[in-house]
Amino acid sequence: MNSDFIGISDIHREVIKLMAQGLTDKEIATKLGIAQSTKLDVDYERINDFINYESKYNRNVIIKSYKNIKRKLESNKNKIREKDPRWLVHSTTEEAYKLIKESNFLYSPNELRKLGKEISEIGLKHYLEPKDYSDYIMLDILNGCGELVVNSRQLGYVCTDGNMEYNPGVRLYFDAHKIIEDGLAERDGLHILKVEKELSLDKYLVMAVTKDKAKEKVSWTPTTYTEWANNYFLRKNNKK
Repeated sequence: MNSDFIGISDIHREVIKLMAQGLTDKEIATKLGIAQSTKLDVDYERINDFINYESKYNRNVIIKSYKNIKRKLESNKNKIREKDPRWLVHSTTEEAYKLIKESNFLYSPNELRKLGKEISEIGLKHYLEPKDYSDYIMLDILNGCGELVVNSRQLGYVCTDGNMEYNPGVRLYFDAHKIIEDGLAERDGLHILKVEKELSLDKYLVMAVTKDKAKEKVSWTPTTYTEWANNYFLRKNNKK
């Protein structure tokens, strides 16, 4: 199969290629060194999301595939899809969370810069991500790679080792369905969902989970902290 992709980043290119090859979600995650997502594509929705998003920013995308992929324009941004998870998470450092609580908003990197805050974006250099990604707040599935990002920030380079000991930050759990219904969700085909500029904690945050909520002090890795925090969130949230 021949596959050509023009005007996209390296990570986009690899994801689309692997999708077109028919690899399973787990196989794609293993090859890219990222955590397993939900079904990566259902009826090529995410490939269409990718095409629509790139077109929005006037980037040319050419996809060659042996599969028949029909272009679909997203007509209803407020529509919750069958595979959309109810809860999504954003991981951050303890230091950053202090500022987030003070403002009561989660801001995109570019919005933080406007507020005079310095921020290092690990993914931009390593994955050659488009500059417009800095306009957005990225949200991930509960078993995603958010803690790898936190660890990478601490190390100063991209690290995909989920078993390395590290200092956990704060996991912010959001109501994804409400975000979608309010028309704030952006789909770029790579991330599950993202939000432009800012996200209100009052309206959409369900719970913030920190390591001090654990009954016993332990040595954490991105994998163990993700599992513990998710179990804590789901258990506490189900009691509400």
